[in-house]
Amino acid sequence: MMISRLFRTMVLAAAAAFSLQASAQGVTNDEILLGQTTSLTGPLAELGMEASAGAKAYFDYVNAQGGIHGRKIKLIALDDGYNPQKAVMNVKQLVEKDQVLALFGVLGTPANVAIMPLIQQVGIPNFGLASGSNLVRQPFNRLVFHTLPSYSDELAKIVEHLTVRGITKIGVVYQDNPFGKEGLIALEQITAAHNLKLAGTASIDNTGSDAAKAVDSLIKVAPQAIVMITAGKASFDFIKTYNERAVGMQFFALSVMASQSAIKALGKDGVGVVVSQTSPFPFSATSRIVQEYQQVMKKMGVKNWSFASMGGFITAKVMVDGLRHAGRNLTRERLVESLETMGKLDYDGFTINYTKNSHLGHRYVELTVISKDGRFLR
Repeated sequence: MMISRLFRTMVLAAAAAFSLQASAQGVTNDEILLGQTTSLTGPLAELGMEASAGAKAYFDYVNAQGGIHGRKIKLIALDDGYNPQKAVMNVKQLVEKDQVLALFGVLGTPANVAIMPLIQQVGIPNFGLASGSNLVRQPFNRLVFHTLPSYSDELAKIVEHLTVRGITKIGVVYQDNPFGKEGLIALEQITAAHNLKLAGTASIDNTGSDAAKAVDSLIKVAPQAIVMITAGKASFDFIKTYNERAVGMQFFALSVMASQSAIKALGKDGVGVVVSQTSPFPFSATSRIVQEYQQVMKKMGVKNWSFASMGGFITAKVMVDGLRHAGRNLTRERLVESLETMGKLDYDGFTINYTKNSHLGHRYVELTVISKDGRFLR
């Protein structure tokens, strides 16, 4: 009798200890907590809100089907306003107060670079971060999992398109920050591989306050096309100022410009601007993954479709597959092991294949153009 009681006490104590450990890593008997710091306000607010909407729609859809091994997914999204210091504060809250299992869909290179030391200290996975920078890709980090191509992949697609069109005199305007400088180096390497040399380069401040100076610098070299390694206001001010000085220039922008707010900010100056995209065309009638996205968004009551929400949807889908593969005994370490061993995922041509030595995402990039009626066209 005493042995039986002792055994029962030990079992209950072990169960309680396991419950506390699981809870401390964002897993309870009926819930999985994921944390996100993103831009719900600030210069990239639309991208942040749309990506979160796409992810949440898929998580809600999965929850409506019974969740993951009986657990519902809860995404806690905090606003950092594209401020890296605020992002660090948010992650501390998500880890210490909310005790999430993993970070999900953290937006922007500045935020992801800033939170990297904290991620390493805590040992929490950072999954599906929205940044194409090599600063968060190299060196390899076992806790970081990508679902999007790099900015180098986007620039390579743009240069390939330009060379096919016979355009060899290429100018570039780059933001005067780590994002812009890194992109410039990548672009120089890519053009060199095509036996090309950039016709001219110009830096621009984050605020766009020196747009006129950048424009004057590039007008002097008369490029056939200008590649823009910029985001937000700097992009808008440069294009508008350039069009005031000279007409007919072809601008090529990265996926950070892939939002309706960017189209609105540019107005008539946006017509003809080419923007690279890292998510499937969300209005396609033939792609199976896009059809699934459209159906889920409709069921969850989300009416506005976009490239950003498409990207959030795919990122959530990969996470769900990783959680399912991890099984019921879910911890941070088990999630990392699951993602590394679940094998190749093929979403109608958009493939993800993590290994113990590579956590890169798919490399799909396509080019779109802003139309006269304010849409992205293929």
